[in-house]
Parts: sequence; structure tokens; C-alpha cells
Amino acid sequence: MRKQFHILLFILLGCHTQLSAQDIHFSQFNRSYLNLNPALNGDYNNDYRFNGNFRNQWSSVSQPFQTFSISAEAKNPFISLKGLHFGLILYNDEAGLGGLQTTQANLNLAYSTGLNYDSTLVFAFGLQSGLTSRSINFNAFSFDSQFDGIQFDPTLANGENFDQSSYSHFNLHSGIALRYLLEERKLFKVGASFYNLTSPNQSFQGTNVFLDLRTNIYIEADYYLSRKMDIMPALLVSRQGEFRESLFGANLRYRFNDNPFLKRNLYAGVWYRNQDAIIASLGMDYNQWQVGLSYDINTSSLEVASNNRGGLEISLTYQFSTFKPNIRNYKQCPTFL
Repeated sequence: MRKQFHILLFILLGCHTQLSAQDIHFSQFNRSYLNLNPALNGDYNNDYRFNGNFRNQWSSVSQPFQTFSISAEAKNPFISLKGLHFGLILYNDEAGLGGLQTTQANLNLAYSTGLNYDSTLVFAFGLQSGLTSRSINFNAFSFDSQFDGIQFDPTLANGENFDQSSYSHFNLHSGIALRYLLEERKLFKVGASFYNLTSPNQSFQGTNVFLDLRTNIYIEADYYLSRKMDIMPALLVSRQGEFRESLFGANLRYRFNDNPFLKRNLYAGVWYRNQDAIIASLGMDYNQWQVGLSYDINTSSLEVASNNRGGLEISLTYQFSTFKPNIRNYKQCPTFL
């Protein structure tokens, strides 16, 4: 019976095995900063950044798989510790009929420093650590012992003994990044990150099923094409155990004005996840707000069941700065008195 349950569980979660049974991922990887690289904490022009991501996929195949992530960052919060940045990131992922839940809460610490005289070349290092909690609802599954000879009766005992339905573990991630501003509107970024450095055990049944190290290597650029138009290509290569993911493409940005304090930009782009999906994306900047919308058009062998419908994804970012008065100490009386 236990073997039959494992087969059933594999079927129910099979189309999600490469994604959620490993780590979460987003098609808008370059808009989910701390999920891409802990070293990106503080990689923006304001004092604070808030970021949210939501992904809903495989609604046409089975129970939808949903992922939600939110983060908050502070850049240089301490004057005496210049280059030190702090962040907090939370995410929740729910997969399949059994409601396989993964919830993670991490603190993020990053340090950045200029490598040349004008700090157009910046190196950053980041660490991220916290707790992960996972749970599954075994009562959501059905078993042959719950068939009374006429119909399925969920009130009958399933005849199974499960070791546990939830557990928690410590996690540790790290990353490095380089940012090079060649000149105005010519920006290049490259980085590498390493998640699950502690290789935590993922088993609900008391056996050893260790979560593999996930490695991200990415390249991004922001390059002008004309006074009003920029191109923003990016490439992500991610590896976790035997699974590989390559995602690449570009957004075009149209600038409605050149005022840095009144941003009005529009984005559109096409991306491709190797052997899986074509991704159409739209987005806009409005002052301190940045919103992105994308949709995965499934092209893998699963398209027979998905009818090319993959996943909807939304990203939202808000940045702002606080006023810092320049306080100077003056003598109350002139020196000649």
C-alpha cells in the first residue's frame, strides 16, 4: 500500500517535480532580487526597496501551484557602516492536490564596495539565512481502502501510517555580484549565487532525501538604443542536482521623458525557458513604482494536457529615499568677542 501511495503522489505532483520539489523559481527572475542572489541586497539607487512576486501555474492541468514572495531592503542604514545592507525575505509555495507547502523566512546581509576611483565598478557579497517549514495534507489524497464497494467514502480510514506531515530546517545561501556602469545608460551586471548550502533533509518518511545545492549564474545589461529606447537582455543558468534551467531574452524599454524624478517608462519583451516555455512580458515604471506582468506559454511535452497554458506571474517593486539633513556645528559666538 505504501508503494501505491508513493506512485500516486508522484503522479499528482509529477509535473511540478522539477520546479517546486526542488526550489521555487520565477520567470521574472531579474525582478525577484533576493531569490536570485543575496548579494543584490542594496543594488538600487534609493534608501529602501520593497519587492513582491506572485506566480500561478498549471491551472489547466491540475490543482494550481502558487508561489508568493515578498522582501524588504535597507541600503546603508548605518552611516558608520557604509556599504552594509540589510534585508528580509519571505516566501510561500503551495503545490498540487496535497497542498505541499513550503514556507521560508530569511534575513539577508550584503556588503558592497567600489573597485575603482569613481565606484563605477562595484563588487558585492551577500549571505542569507533563516528557517524553512514544509508540510503536506495527507487527508487530501484518496486510497483504495476508502472505497466501500460502491463509492468512495473519505470518512473511512486510509490504512496508512505516515511518519510526519511537517518539519522545519535551517537554511543558508550566499552570492557574489559585479556591477559595471560603463557610461550613462550602459550598465552591465554579472553574478553567481549558491542556495541550500546546508543540504537539508526533505523527507516526510524518516529517510534521507537531501535538497541539492542550487547554483544561479546570470548576466544582465541595460543598454541604450536611442534617446527614447533601451534594450535590457538577461541570461540565467540555474542548476540543482540533475535539473537544469536556462532562461534568456530581453525587454525593450520606452522612455516617455528624461526626468529621473518623474519616471514614465514602458516595457515589453519575449523570453524563452529552454525546452519548457516561451514567456511574454509587459511592465511599466511610474515614479518609485515598478510593475511587471508575464505569462508562460508552455511548449514542453506537457502541452498535450496544458494546451500551451503555463503560468501567470506578477512582480511589484517600490523604492523610496528619506530626507537626510546635513547637520553642521557652528560656534555660538564669533571668536573675536
